[in-house]
Amino acid sequence: MQSSQPAMKHLNALFLMPHPATHPSVAATLSEAGIGLQLCLTQAELFRHLASRPYDAVVLDLGRLGDLGYVLLSRLAAVSAIGIVAIGIDDQVETRMRCLQSGADVCVPAPVDFREVAAVLLALSRRLASRPPEAATPARLVAARPVAPAGRWELRNEDWSLVAPSGAMLSLSESQRLVLRSLLATPGRAVQRSVLLQQLARHANGARSIDVIINRLRKKAEHAGLDLPIRTVYGSGYMFVSDSDDMAPAPEFT
Repeated sequence: MQSSQPAMKHLNALFLMPHPATHPSVAATLSEAGIGLQLCLTQAELFRHLASRPYDAVVLDLGRLGDLGYVLLSRLAAVSAIGIVAIGIDDQVETRMRCLQSGADVCVPAPVDFREVAAVLLALSRRLASRPPEAATPARLVAARPVAPAGRWELRNEDWSLVAPSGAMLSLSESQRLVLRSLLATPGRAVQRSVLLQQLARHANGARSIDVIINRLRKKAEHAGLDLPIRTVYGSGYMFVSDSDDMAPAPEFT
């Protein structure tokens, strides 16, 4: 005789999937595996749900998010012990590495079989079951702004990741990586646009491209809740500063 009781929920997962047509089949597959889930379409909706109740894991469909997907991974990983699964990526080693370096626990490349996603979540639940209750508090993801205190910023993972003093990590594009290499090599000192252009070589055309790269990098950090200490030296270039550098007079080019 079959029990009329609903399947026990092993964990609760929050899915960011901008494809509403797939939601019914995804919900059916995950529910059949005993996983409670909430599906959402936008990042704003994702963080509203995270602020309203605890979740054990987040599944991010990165297929259309581009670099913003890496920012989301970094932000989630920096402020919570929640399980993070990245899906919908291409099957290139470099892409999987960037996801893992940005904070994903597991990557499931496209095309995605949600039976595999269910198996991954159930495997994660064995680790999540032993974490302290405080780590599951979702409000930390919204209320705790990981703005870096005074300290050391550094490049890691062969310079593909920028790590803040708080431990938050930003995944970098190739051009961002090259610019930051130059700025971090001489912290507190201005670097001329011409020098940055030499580092970029074929990756930029004209000084205006440097400004675009810096602006995109600042926006990426802002999305992750970080105050990126890159200062514009107007008419000349940029410098990477720390709180201690703020007390010193601004350098001049000779």
